[in-house]
Amino acid sequence: MKKIIIVSEFILPEQNSTGYFWHKIIQKMAQSAITDHISVIAPADEQYIPDHFDKKVELNLFDSPTYNKNSLISRVWGQIKQTHAFYKKIKGNLESNTQVVSGTNPLFLMVLIALLKIFKPFKWCLLVHDVFPQNLVPAGILNKQSIFFKFLDMTFNLIYAQADQIIVIGRDMEMVLRQKKYKKDITVIPNWVDFREIELRDKNDSELIKQLNWENDIVFQFFGNIGRVQGIDHLIKAIQLVRHPQAKFLFVGGGSAVELVKSYIESDKKLNNVAYINELPSNKRSLGLSSCDIAIVTLADGMFGLGVPSKAYFSMAANRPILAIMDKNTEVACMVKEHQIGWVDSSNQPQLLAQLIDDICAQALLKNVVSSRIILEKYYHQDVLLEKFVNILRLDNE
Repeated sequence: MKKIIIVSEFILPEQNSTGYFWHKIIQKMAQSAITDHISVIAPADEQYIPDHFDKKVELNLFDSPTYNKNSLISRVWGQIKQTHAFYKKIKGNLESNTQVVSGTNPLFLMVLIALLKIFKPFKWCLLVHDVFPQNLVPAGILNKQSIFFKFLDMTFNLIYAQADQIIVIGRDMEMVLRQKKYKKDITVIPNWVDFREIELRDKNDSELIKQLNWENDIVFQFFGNIGRVQGIDHLIKAIQLVRHPQAKFLFVGGGSAVELVKSYIESDKKLNNVAYINELPSNKRSLGLSSCDIAIVTLADGMFGLGVPSKAYFSMAANRPILAIMDKNTEVACMVKEHQIGWVDSSNQPQLLAQLIDDICAQALLKNVVSSRIILEKYYHQDVLLEKFVNILRLDNE
């Protein structure tokens, strides 16, 4: 039976959504009889508690350099140093009977594993949450026509080709990887959330809503990472055009685009229609997710197939309808349309998005919305999707 090594920057649900998913995967693998040896290599974290993991899991932790994630230079240099620390832990553990399971973050870790695979006979299963370097274009970091982008694209085509098995979290993501000429197995396993961990609460019971005096308003909420690829500028432009007096917008989270939200709030104080709250600890996730009538899930123009916002599944667990602002063929947009759990705006025109929000507030579009939590339980059940993930490793481990 093979030795399985899981390599990830985050492994704790308290850290972020990435940590949430990896923690669930690790625990499921430990409970399944796919191997007698599961080793996890990850940066140490002050939130680590010894009983976080099954006793079968061997934790191989290391001190990781800290860096500012909202500064591109700091982030790149910090991840290079972190990847070197990963290398020191990984290099002595690779044998012919080893299966490495990793994600696409941090970026340089994926490069490291691909390079090591050239010289070592281990197998590599890659869970894709982001597609590089394409996702750097809508983030405004790279120009698609530049020589540097074309060099990176060619390089990462070779890196993805080193993986023996790829798991993606969206059907659109599979299409993008097929365009990269990846010819090995690609399995689509969408994100999931354990709905039992998210309490169903009424919006008006939320202390956040009470503090804002928004009990009688229609609250649209953006929850989670407020970053470069979320199209926050487009959303703010639309908010400025919304006319319905009851429309309110609550942003909860952190990220590089937070200052854009704060700047708008500062410039339009008299309107009192937008509020910002910093990141909430994981034990207040249910509170945060329930502090709205409608969840906003966005992706910037050009993000087709390059990422699937996990916040959509958390909002479904809280039983909130979803306003998906993104390409109509992305995974989340398709899910919203197929199951009728909200609305999709793919116009990329602020005035049309504003009109849709006004129509929702006028109650004209609410009657046909299906319970998103019921859909989550039926089609995106954690136990079913985790078993599918483990079965891929089991088949590759026989």
